[in-house]
Amino acid sequence: MANNISGGTFRDVIQAGHVTVRQCVSGEVRAPRVPFMAPAAPGRLVDRLPVRAALDRAADARPVRAAVEVAVVTGPPGIGKSGAVLHWSARRRGDFPGGVLYADMSPRGALEPADTRSVLESFVAALGTPRAEMPADPAPLAAYYRHLTAHEPCLVLLDDVVTAGQVPPLLPGHPKSMVVITSRLLLNGLRPVLPGSEPVYVRLAGLDDESCRELFLDTAGRETAAELTDRGQELLRTVIPAFAGLPAAARLAGARAADPLEGGVEEFVRRLLALPTFQEALTVPDDPHTYSLRSVFEDSYAALEPATAAVFRGLGLNPTPEFADALVDALAGGPEAGARARRTLLNGNLLERPAPGRCRMNGLLHEYAAALARTDAAEAAAVAARITDWYLRRAAAAERLVSGRWRRAAIFRDPTVLDGVFGSEAEALDALEADRENAAALTGLEFTRGHDLLVCDLAEALRGFFFRRKHHTLWVEVAERGVRAAERMVEARAADAAGAGPGPAAAGAEAAGGAEDAGAAGAAETPDDASLVLARCHYELAFALFDQGGAHSVERAGRHYGLALRQARAAGHARTESSALEGLGQVAVEQDRPQDALDCFRQALRALGDLAHPRGRALLQYHMGRAASAARLHEEAAEALLGARRLFAELPVPDRYNEARALTRYAQARLAADRADEAVAPLDEAITLLRERGAPKEEADARLARGDAWAVRGDETRAREDWRAALDTYRTLGSVAAAGARERLGEGGDS
Repeated sequence: MANNISGGTFRDVIQAGHVTVRQCVSGEVRAPRVPFMAPAAPGRLVDRLPVRAALDRAADARPVRAAVEVAVVTGPPGIGKSGAVLHWSARRRGDFPGGVLYADMSPRGALEPADTRSVLESFVAALGTPRAEMPADPAPLAAYYRHLTAHEPCLVLLDDVVTAGQVPPLLPGHPKSMVVITSRLLLNGLRPVLPGSEPVYVRLAGLDDESCRELFLDTAGRETAAELTDRGQELLRTVIPAFAGLPAAARLAGARAADPLEGGVEEFVRRLLALPTFQEALTVPDDPHTYSLRSVFEDSYAALEPATAAVFRGLGLNPTPEFADALVDALAGGPEAGARARRTLLNGNLLERPAPGRCRMNGLLHEYAAALARTDAAEAAAVAARITDWYLRRAAAAERLVSGRWRRAAIFRDPTVLDGVFGSEAEALDALEADRENAAALTGLEFTRGHDLLVCDLAEALRGFFFRRKHHTLWVEVAERGVRAAERMVEARAADAAGAGPGPAAAGAEAAGGAEDAGAAGAAETPDDASLVLARCHYELAFALFDQGGAHSVERAGRHYGLALRQARAAGHARTESSALEGLGQVAVEQDRPQDALDCFRQALRALGDLAHPRGRALLQYHMGRAASAARLHEEAAEALLGARRLFAELPVPDRYNEARALTRYAQARLAADRADEAVAPLDEAITLLRERGAPKEEADARLARGDAWAVRGDETRAREDWRAALDTYRTLGSVAAAGARERLGEGGDS
């Protein structure tokens, strides 16, 4: 059968809906050109071995594939996606005899997608077809492009793709070709539009500090930091983490440092550290629109719809760049709206997932979001207040689940406010564990804003979490800030009394009055507000220091318990007076003054008077048992500690945590009385209760004591098992009690 076409006879003719006629010159088929459209690669690339290795694996897998290989490199703006891909393609372009095609898929910015037809036209033109000879309609044009790229494998680079729909028409015709996409978006929608091809996804992470340092110095015109003074090198080490792993930030900063008018690297870094944010410093003055970190972020932000943009700005006001999904929900107005905003921000690489239920924002993106939020002072203040209220409510809900103690802060007066925040004590402690840095930093922000009563409320609400999880450094830091805030409140009240007019701290103190828990009432519970706030803050700091342990911390705890006692008496608050005396008694026990301790505990009982405070009386019974044991009054100690255990169990809400502590102390008292046979059973029970309560330090204490009991009873194997378990926990917590466990195990140092 012969197929003839006017103008000549061809050997290969396909009958189809669209017929492509090969172009001929003097009777010869004109082969496509071999284009190299990619822009120049960066002169230097650092710390991109993982992405290069992933792209190499994808390229090397082409011979066994039946369809075009597609690789997607994603990451937040400024992370260096384009630079990494261009650098890789320059090294591998010899593997693609059909050439390298390149297109910017959002040339107008703001994540506005390029017209796919115009990209196809540029590709076909680069392959040698004059525009006048191209098919007019998109479908024939795409088919013609596939035909031109069907002869040799080629590499197609699609930079800054916005939608999955931009990609299919640009897939080349040769099955051993490769398409590498960069995008700020996750582009999960590629899978359904690329039948027969499973895209390879590569997420670009931030640079490590050493790579940021290398890139900064290289851009600044220095190969190493050898020319810097020791002070300059120290400054550089301080500033590098602020680049948040973004190559764009390191390059922009290096470009600024290279400017002769900036005074050199050392002077530029010194000024950079003095700025409140890096946004202005990471802008090249000669061309602020092109060479600015802000311009790197603006397109992604501009593409957000208003509700999501508001959430993005609000997250910039969170104390740190990492936060819970539930905070996104709170800022969005509910779980459904929060899920929509979170999905958009995650898909746009404006957020990432460090762990289930958690989101994180790049540090410089976080700073950019905060700068956007602060352009509207009223909005920023309102959002900051919502964030603080959210953290305070969660901390208070956890505190209420952890302990039945009396609290001063107004948030505890209506129990229904905290209902439903957490389903269990364990859930609450785990949630606050993830947000402990946020909560601690928030007290600093509120202190700077002058919201002193809020600082004191946060310090009180966080006590239960810190007590259980033993983050003593943060705990003491927060408690110290609470004391300073309360002192400012007292100073403001004094200034008001002297006729200087009420300050904001004094006005806030008017709402700080004490409120009794179940069964407590009376004139003694109507305190002088600012003095009570200060008394409670001194008490919280003393409690944290005492729990931290060590001679210096215990000595400091004694001083703050004394200050709490003085302020409590000035406020006329019997409960806090009793608590401060109880603390002074605990310090006396720790300092081997058991008789002084017993005296303090008896004074504490007298201070309560007729006040209905069953939990406080149970605690004092417990402490008197400890003091009696230290004074070697063994039977009196045993009776007091078992009595305390009974009182804790008989509370309206049984206090299992303190039951376990009383059992541990009872066992230790039995050991001191040479009655090791009576120590193991109560310690078994105590360990079970403490594990259920999520109290690792106290569980380790009980294990240490049980090891001692086993040793006295001659069971060295069980003794060492318990001591080893205690030591492992102490090390994890950074507790000074590790020394005692090491001594029992015969180990020196920290190994």
